[in-house]
Amino acid sequence: MNGPLIRTIAEVEAFEQIPLEKRIDAWTIPAAVTKGASLNPDAVALYYLLDANPDEVPLAVTYAQLLGKVRQTANLLRRLFGGKDGVVGVLLPLMPENFFLVAGAPAAGILCPANWAMNAAQVAGIFNAAKVEVLVSLGPSPGFNIWETSCEVLKLAPGIRHVLQVRGPKGTVDTDKDFAALISRESADGFAFERDLRPEDTAIYCPTGGTTGLSKLAKLSHRGIAYKCHGFQWILGYLPGDVYLGGPSLFHSGGIVYGALTTLANGVTDLIVSPHGFRAPKSRENFWRLVERYRVTEIAVPPTMMAALNSLPRPNADLSSLKKYSNTGSTGLPAATARAFEDKFGVRVLGNYGLTENTTSAALSPRGCEPRFGASGIRLPYTQIKTVVVSRDGTCVRDTSDGEPGLIALTGPGVISGYVDESLNQRLFFPDGWLNTGDLGRIDSDGYIWVTGRSKDLIIRGGNNLDPRVIDETLLQHPAVELACAVAKPDTYAGEVPVAYVQLRQGATVSAEEIKAFARANIPERGAAPVEINIIDKMPLTGVAKIFKPPLRCDAAQRAFTSALASLNCGVSASVEVVDDPTCGMRARIMLKSSTGGRIAEAEARAKAIMDAYTTVYELAWQS
Repeated sequence: MNGPLIRTIAEVEAFEQIPLEKRIDAWTIPAAVTKGASLNPDAVALYYLLDANPDEVPLAVTYAQLLGKVRQTANLLRRLFGGKDGVVGVLLPLMPENFFLVAGAPAAGILCPANWAMNAAQVAGIFNAAKVEVLVSLGPSPGFNIWETSCEVLKLAPGIRHVLQVRGPKGTVDTDKDFAALISRESADGFAFERDLRPEDTAIYCPTGGTTGLSKLAKLSHRGIAYKCHGFQWILGYLPGDVYLGGPSLFHSGGIVYGALTTLANGVTDLIVSPHGFRAPKSRENFWRLVERYRVTEIAVPPTMMAALNSLPRPNADLSSLKKYSNTGSTGLPAATARAFEDKFGVRVLGNYGLTENTTSAALSPRGCEPRFGASGIRLPYTQIKTVVVSRDGTCVRDTSDGEPGLIALTGPGVISGYVDESLNQRLFFPDGWLNTGDLGRIDSDGYIWVTGRSKDLIIRGGNNLDPRVIDETLLQHPAVELACAVAKPDTYAGEVPVAYVQLRQGATVSAEEIKAFARANIPERGAAPVEINIIDKMPLTGVAKIFKPPLRCDAAQRAFTSALASLNCGVSASVEVVDDPTCGMRARIMLKSSTGGRIAEAEARAKAIMDAYTTVYELAWQS
């Protein structure tokens, strides 16, 4: 897979002079993983630790062993599917068996992973939509409630016919459900079934729309994944023998494609620091000792982890094995965090832009170039990106001119064919077939992508579009702030106003008013200064450690409506609940309660008048 160093758009275009079909000869997941294993069968594919302890004796799985487990997994699943294509649902933390499934399940049918931190109703919704027939779950294990969730899922997902258990740390399994024992009876020498597997076939039903939110299932193809396994190597220069430390979440497209399949397809060693990944308590304090112990060459950490590492003293560890660049795996990386990380550890953080609907990344910052902090890099070879102007109803009006901001559209071999629920595809593509990403940005004269935010994340104050990233990055410059997130708060006059939520560094003491004054003094646009700062103990995060905005938006709206309805009087009180809603963004439920002698009709009319001044969908109900 090795090729020339790609640093500019001109070099991307020169690279594209050779057709894509001549660049890649392994167009399915089993073919790509088999090819990666053949590079050095005796090399270690996976190191597995339980507690992020560099002194712990790891479980080491060679490529020859891994390939055997992948084949055994596929053979078992194909048999459970009755010799036909089927769907396997997976509820597992980060452990070797998850890698066997990620590589093996698409050989036998379709993989459908779910975030094991979700509740049973959310997981069952995903598995029912995917028509899951086989469930692979962690068995009863201390520190996890995955098996308990799975038992509830089974009550809500009647299509599941077979259940397999993976033994967790200090855990148990039922003899007849033991995944390890069952695959051990299958052939490890090859796939024991015939299947006409085509590159365009679906490999994975991947939840998107928030890893803990309201999920859509994107259909990731073998072709799109195989293309990315090569595309990442073209830009990042993976080599057999590299050691990757990234804590990938294997229910998320980035973790599956970048953190697992790309490494396996290129003969790279994955270091799993714990079943919890970077959520393991010791993963931060031991991070650099793990780099030293395993001679890690490539790291990929989310912005939240990067900020945590920045707050720790510089390590007394040998970091000479590290390449001088890393990939964050996240578009939303504050420039201040990236600068501080490079200054402290000598590792440049490469920008990245991707989404599940494009089978992860569409653009990456080239290695070997001066950093452009805030940019997301240049497009991958064979992927095209443009920005367009759209009308208020979402209709594409025209392509933008050079450097003009607009909505990002893209096309290429990574773009999915659609969602499992085809009714969701209507707004996914523009009439010309390009993918509507829903993201806002611009492309500069050198071809660098500058992502300014999600269209739904924009704060529209009195008709002015405010970019929340400007607010976030300013707040992160305050020495007491570890994490920050600006969202829109409904306002009857301006439509929306910016408010911000911040998590302080450990031991920091500062008031909300002090942070608010700091923001006013440092945000260039006066209207973008947050009108309210809310200091919270813990920022809500997704399963891949990105800030999860829906609960913050809902909280901001709930605060606004509660304050407005406090003026009801009439002997009637109001309580407010605001929830994320897939059809209208947010929905408010107003519960009215009357005291003795309360003027019910008057109160209801006043409540309606107050809520009608906002654009949020709401419903009124009386509490008995």
